[in-house]
Amino acid sequence: MEREDDVRLIHKILSGDDEAFNILVQKYQKSVHTLVWRKIGDFHYAEEITQDTFLQAYEKLSTLKDPSQFTGWLYVIANRLCIAWMRKRKPTMQPLDAPSIKKIDNLTYERYVSEQRETEAIERRYEIAEELLAKLPESEREVMTLYYLGEMPTKEIGELLNVPVNTIVSRLHRARKRLQVDQELLTMDLETYLSQWKLIAETLPEEEARKRIYPEIETLLRAHPENLEVLDTAYWGYMSLPGRTKNVPNSLFDKMLQYPRTEVYLTALLGLAERSEDVHQKWYYYQCVINAFTVSDAPELSWYMLAYEEMLRLAEADRSLASDDYLDELTDGLLKAHLAYCEDTQQYFGWAYTATVEWRLKFNNRLDKAYEILERAEIRLGEAEEQKWLVENNKGSVEKEHKRISRLRAEIYLQQERWEEAYDALSTNAPDYLESLWARFNERTLNYFYMLGRSAEGIGDWETARRYYTDAHFAPTPHAEARTGLKRIYNQIERRSTDTFEVFLKAAETEYRIREETDREKIRQKLIINKLNKKATDFRLQTLQGEIYSLSAMAGKVVLLEIGSSRTRVHNRQIPEVKIVYEHFSKADDVVILGVNDGKTTYQARKFIDRHHVPWPILLDPHGEVRKAYQFIGIPCFILIDKAGNWQYSCRDLDSISGQPLIWLIEALLSD
Repeated sequence: MEREDDVRLIHKILSGDDEAFNILVQKYQKSVHTLVWRKIGDFHYAEEITQDTFLQAYEKLSTLKDPSQFTGWLYVIANRLCIAWMRKRKPTMQPLDAPSIKKIDNLTYERYVSEQRETEAIERRYEIAEELLAKLPESEREVMTLYYLGEMPTKEIGELLNVPVNTIVSRLHRARKRLQVDQELLTMDLETYLSQWKLIAETLPEEEARKRIYPEIETLLRAHPENLEVLDTAYWGYMSLPGRTKNVPNSLFDKMLQYPRTEVYLTALLGLAERSEDVHQKWYYYQCVINAFTVSDAPELSWYMLAYEEMLRLAEADRSLASDDYLDELTDGLLKAHLAYCEDTQQYFGWAYTATVEWRLKFNNRLDKAYEILERAEIRLGEAEEQKWLVENNKGSVEKEHKRISRLRAEIYLQQERWEEAYDALSTNAPDYLESLWARFNERTLNYFYMLGRSAEGIGDWETARRYYTDAHFAPTPHAEARTGLKRIYNQIERRSTDTFEVFLKAAETEYRIREETDREKIRQKLIINKLNKKATDFRLQTLQGEIYSLSAMAGKVVLLEIGSSRTRVHNRQIPEVKIVYEHFSKADDVVILGVNDGKTTYQARKFIDRHHVPWPILLDPHGEVRKAYQFIGIPCFILIDKAGNWQYSCRDLDSISGQPLIWLIEALLSD
């Protein structure tokens, strides 16, 4: 009777009776407002969207083909308006000074293209769904419309239609069974499942998220015919939660393994390897990947390549796992897979060649092949296509790659105890240690110092060997073998009988500290003069407590923006260093440190703050507007803005040491 009333009212409205429309508004206004409020989380804006929903319904009522489906049609309109509202509500960015027209055009065009694609995808899903829903009986069609297009839970649908929840669930189940052959709707469902599970995992506490996601995965597997898409969706649903592969039940892995030579099969093997505690089990599953595929038929080359890399890592930790011959076979296999991956992604081939040589050096395995590989790398580097991929696609340098190849050849000389050739090649092709603090103190550099020391020792140049061993030993993270090298040098040189090894070490450390301070000063000067001098873009963001911060309100202060994500390990590792910077300037009124939590939920931001006891304000930027405005690609990132509102420095993946170089850069801006 209620549905017939709707049909009668709609016919009256289409005949010009506006009072009939007011009756419809009064009938559905409360339930529409409830739906909208639930979706956007703001009571007052929900009222505005509700009004817009009925206005749009009135204007488009003549397009409604089946008046008996008015309820579902109305909720679809409301849902679309909610999506549009949330897209428009992204925090706006205002420039402190007028940016170039070109920059505005680029940003506007990129946003336009992105939103157009999103809109087209949503509209296409609705079209597919409407075509399929037309095949269902009326009662099932209405429930499916409200559930999938209106995104209403079964309880609310039952309340709206005055039907028991069990009846709603039964209608949904029957409708899904009728549409089992229609894979287009299934694909739409799977995309919806994955996006919702990801949102739930990011938004809710872990235990609550599990209680929501697990039953939905089980329902998915029961409701749909088992196929590759369904199994893949279920797998990544489990993977969306902390614990990753440990969440995946054995029964799902068993089903995935019933589809050999597919991506689902490959995913299952790698998942089983990831969650295995036993080294031999891991080895077995990675071996299964290699046995199951070849370079030409692997459905995902990067994953296939991963299996080789993981086996080599396992062998590096436990040499009993593989004979020399099998290590040779694995390394050759990795090279083939890596070259195929480079060709597929247009990466420069030198990456594959040099990575393979590094593995052979680690195992001291078939160094004659390592020579051949480096020769192939040099020949390839002389080709125009390789140079294009290196320079244009990967932002590399032909000269630096030639030096890298020469350094690897020098390492081969070193392992073969060809000391003079090794020392000459290592000295001639040394990397730039003073490029940054990271370049000066990273593990590769310290290993390079050790190799220089070892080759110098081999030719009997004790003083040079002492210096390089010293650089490797007294760094913040000492090289494991450098002290032993210094001990050998101590036993070779002439000295007074009273000069113990400890006295020898103390003198070496004194000289090292002088060199280290000189190197730090060179790096500091290089950083300070390398200013950007760009006008900073304003922002207006809020904290978890609702406090509003804008860049324009910080005029006259040096501002450090610490931009990261609660889920980024590198960011978590850098927080103690930022705390040193914060403490260093805690009494300075003209220095402000602000954290920007990029693209994550309030729940994750709260967990991050509680875990790290962050003393500076953390601003929420769920849509990454600061990242877009300052045009950096990865996080974490540090942006420094001077007192005049100019963006001067930008640092990414900063491996800081005692708060430097951030302290250096802030001090430089304070002194301007």
